[in-house]
Amino acid sequence: MTMNEDQKKKMMERLKKLLSLSRSANENEAAAALAKAQELMHELAITEDDLELVDYATVESPVILMRPGHRLPIYGGMLASTIEKAFGCKAVFSDSTILWLGPKSKAEISAYSWTVLARLLSTKRAEYSFFIMLQERNPGRSSSKADTYCEGWVYGVGKNIIEEKLSEKEKRLTSLFTKQKFPRLGTMQQRGSGLSDSDASDAWADGMADGKNTRLHSGVQADHKGQIRETRYLGAGA
Repeated sequence: MTMNEDQKKKMMERLKKLLSLSRSANENEAAAALAKAQELMHELAITEDDLELVDYATVESPVILMRPGHRLPIYGGMLASTIEKAFGCKAVFSDSTILWLGPKSKAEISAYSWTVLARLLSTKRAEYSFFIMLQERNPGRSSSKADTYCEGWVYGVGKNIIEEKLSEKEKRLTSLFTKQKFPRLGTMQQRGSGLSDSDASDAWADGMADGKNTRLHSGVQADHKGQIRETRYLGAGA
């Protein structure tokens, strides 16, 4: 039996309801529900992993930090990795978008966090570029120092995150979901600033100091797990 995505999703939801009923206190109802669920799973060749992945999704956000046709700056890859650690999702880049893969609620908050932080970083880079241009007469070096500042800024932000500790099962499901969506996933080409360590140190230190004032948490205290509070956790610290 061949099903389209909508039909498969409806069938998965039906199976999940049957499996929920199989835990009923009514033994007859539980047995009947389990038998029907097992029958459907066998008939459609559906595994337990397939059922778990019903709650997974891809959520799109704009790249912001990379112009179409250009390589991603290293600080863009660093920021994606920081958000991956914070929420346990997988980031996949294209020319104009970045896709977040994982449980739907976490993918949504990852996409939102990327958009907020990438826009903030773009603003910070522009401000630092203007500051450096007053000192540097070489536009290329000014741009390189601004890139290095951004790398330091993301590093500073990363020092404040609370990493999402995934179970082995969650890691396996995220990897499986990613392979299903992108069976031939390649490696994203990135570009560095090109500055020597001595030239980069001041710009890096400036960025790291500013980045440490920006906090990104998964916020589990007064919120639902996986949510963040914008005013407290995104933007400059109080």
